[in-house]
Amino acid sequence: MGPSGSSSPRRQPQTGYRNRLAERLQRGAFALTVESPPLVGSKPFEHVLAEVLGLARWLEQDGRVDALTVSDRVRTDRDHDPVLVAAQVVEATGSVPLVHWAGKGRTVRDLEADLDRARSWGLSSFLLLTGDALREAAPAGADRYLDSVDALRIARQRLPNSLLAAAVNPFKYREEALWGQYVKAAKKLRAGADFLMTQIGWDPRKLAEVVRWLGARGFRAPVLATVWLLTPRVAARLLQGSSLPGVYVPPDLLRCLESEAQSADHGRRQAIRRAALQVVGAMRLGLSGAHLCGVHTPRTLEELLQTVEDLAETCPDLATWQAAWEAAMQHPDGRPVQLTPEGAYYLDGPAEGGALPSASELRGFRILGAVDRWVFDPASPASQALGGVLRRVDPAGPVGRFLTRAEGAIKGPWLGCQLCGTCRLPHTFFVCPETCPKGLANGPCGGTDGNTCEFGDRECIHARIYRLARYTGELETWESTWVAPVPDAARGQCSWLLHYRGHGARTEVLPAPTSSPSAREAELSEVAT
Repeated sequence: MGPSGSSSPRRQPQTGYRNRLAERLQRGAFALTVESPPLVGSKPFEHVLAEVLGLARWLEQDGRVDALTVSDRVRTDRDHDPVLVAAQVVEATGSVPLVHWAGKGRTVRDLEADLDRARSWGLSSFLLLTGDALREAAPAGADRYLDSVDALRIARQRLPNSLLAAAVNPFKYREEALWGQYVKAAKKLRAGADFLMTQIGWDPRKLAEVVRWLGARGFRAPVLATVWLLTPRVAARLLQGSSLPGVYVPPDLLRCLESEAQSADHGRRQAIRRAALQVVGAMRLGLSGAHLCGVHTPRTLEELLQTVEDLAETCPDLATWQAAWEAAMQHPDGRPVQLTPEGAYYLDGPAEGGALPSASELRGFRILGAVDRWVFDPASPASQALGGVLRRVDPAGPVGRFLTRAEGAIKGPWLGCQLCGTCRLPHTFFVCPETCPKGLANGPCGGTDGNTCEFGDRECIHARIYRLARYTGELETWESTWVAPVPDAARGQCSWLLHYRGHGARTEVLPAPTSSPSAREAELSEVAT
């Protein structure tokens, strides 16, 4: 039985359902997806399911949208199960939805169990995310996050023929934050993602930038632009202090929407036109599709899709679209809406490559690097001598417990060490990933505000990692390096002892991007069929 006593769907073979999104991407045609209404946990499961199925059936009958995407814990940490809801969708429509799966408060076992359930119910498409901050306090150990890079590796190995999506946020306007997003997007693609979906944003230059960057790095993965139907009503809530983690909503745009709310239709028509222009803009800028969110009723979706079709005809090229976009991005008095913060960073801008590590960051990096070479490098005489002694120490014995306390006393105040037992410092430019509130070792989440952590109390540790990687000329190496997560069994132990016993941190070089278009098409064709 599912939540609220609902029945689980019948078990059916995966090949019995159609993956229209995979088919569309395989053909190279512009794809459209629509996000489901949120699976709000405070509502009865039957009511939520009826709302989702109503939209799913309308989409199937209409035929212009390639996949419904089923959201995961958008409103609360206790929202209904997206895998179960998606299973009901595929059974009701025969078309495979894209299941969102966020790693917040979840473990490898949780992912594996959900993938097994999904496979048994005919689901084969997943958007794997790290997830935003947990809203509720969780017991120690239950507040960890499964990094999206780790989740993609697991999903690709467990369901090799599935269609996997990952997120990228190009709407970052600080150098470190932007490069962190692009480097992590590369890791996600190397780890198994078939395509990328952007975060919400309104800056066309950033959409063009992410396409150029991926092409320059040899990635041929499709990119879908996420388009949010931002209405004056929603804008009013944002003006009162609400926010979406990682989403830069231009304050001037909110003021414009506030003015439009005074019109006869309360700004509805202009909001729909603006969203439709974003979809057409994605077409003209060379993206592979668009993902629509904030559109939960057939009536509004019909109006939006029709507006997209009309604008695609009246804006047949980039120049005519650009003129229409600029006209839509104006205040009622004709002033242009400011879409970017002051001093916004772009890869092709004059400020490229300006971020350097501070003197203290460099000093710590060099000292710790020297210690690592002398004490922990297996080729070092000191390491060989220490290893011969420490390998005989019982981690649970008096000496082992003393060394554990000593490691915490030495590394805690300086590096924020939390005695994870598997020290990954040499692989993360001597910036401890455990000091990230989400424990992310392979790159940042999308929730930063500038270079500030989503939790608001520190600089994102991956801003420091970027500065050090760039300074040392190791940015491309960092892009291809996967740092394994800490085994739960190692936590609380002395990492020095585990290192000399051969149980230290693991890394792997992720495979190079697919350079052949025929190889990518073959992969997507296999998923579609």
